[in-house]
Amino acid sequence: MGMVAGNSQKSETDQKNHRSYRNHRIETIDIAKAITIFCVILGHTTGNLDTPLFRRVLYSFHMPLFFLLAGLSVKPKALRSGRAWAAFLYKNLLALMVPYLIWGLIYAPFSYENLSELLYGSWEALTRMDTLTSLWYLPCFFISRIIVQALVTALEYAGVKNVPFWCGIAALPLLALGLLLPHSENGVFWCADIALAGSSFILLGIAVRKAYLIMAQQKTSWLILSVLAGAVLFSLGTVFRGSELELSLMCKSSYGNQLWFLFNSAFGSLTVLALSMLLSRLSRESARPFRVNAVTYIGQQTMGIYLLHKPFLQQTMMPVLSELLPEGCPFLAAACIGAGGALLFSIVMCFVIGKFVPQLLGRFPRNEWAR
Repeated sequence: MGMVAGNSQKSETDQKNHRSYRNHRIETIDIAKAITIFCVILGHTTGNLDTPLFRRVLYSFHMPLFFLLAGLSVKPKALRSGRAWAAFLYKNLLALMVPYLIWGLIYAPFSYENLSELLYGSWEALTRMDTLTSLWYLPCFFISRIIVQALVTALEYAGVKNVPFWCGIAALPLLALGLLLPHSENGVFWCADIALAGSSFILLGIAVRKAYLIMAQQKTSWLILSVLAGAVLFSLGTVFRGSELELSLMCKSSYGNQLWFLFNSAFGSLTVLALSMLLSRLSRESARPFRVNAVTYIGQQTMGIYLLHKPFLQQTMMPVLSELLPEGCPFLAAACIGAGGALLFSIVMCFVIGKFVPQLLGRFPRNEWAR
């Protein structure tokens, strides 16, 4: 009886440890999402075509990281029936395309010409209709998810033993196609060409998921070294290149020097991921533990923040700061203050909208997978 009780207690302990580790893993992803969405907001403090160094640095990695985080967050399985595919498409249409259509028309006056541009869904089309151009990400992500799910299903039907490994292999030709295919003047329907590159980053996220989990368990000293190594290599590819660093605009399939883009995407992502692991670890194991609840909450609201921040930032925060701040104040300092204000505004609005009209943020009952 004692042995049985001991085994039972051990089993319960193992389950608790597993749940704790699982929560820790999700926490680090939420922290990474919070850091990344702040980078997005900070990059939007300038005009679309402005190229200060800090904006070129941010744009060299933050959108690939968003796609990579999607791969780290989800462990997709094969869809083995038409009904399963229908459910998958339905969930993602609600989560991504319904908010896309609603907010596209909220931010622009209705006309049949504008509706036509919105249905086409490229960044160029959204620019012509003078709506929120950031919306390009939603149809692009929708197409990317379909590509990833189709590949995962095909791999499982083929009977491969190591699906994540082959996801990483499949990511390479998709990435090459996404980077090398010509981009038309009007863009491509629903950003399908950009979705090739986006899906490759999601697949890479799936491929490195196990390594990510192992890395998250390393000692604090190793996480600090990882942050420093990633930051140094990322700086070499961005900050120290100075005027040679081009502005990468994934929204219009403009990557500049593609080798440098891949280098910066890799080490920018490593820096953010390692930093998120370090913050999560220190929040529990440092001499003076602290809470990261506010940061993880931001990471859980990235969809709403992405939809809400830009107009308030560019039309309210930055103009007000230009009047209030003294002359000679560095623009980067003003941008950080403006980004912080826009982030706070967006979080409040996310809370209000999420409470009363969650559908505007792509949240529907029984739609957990697509969130």
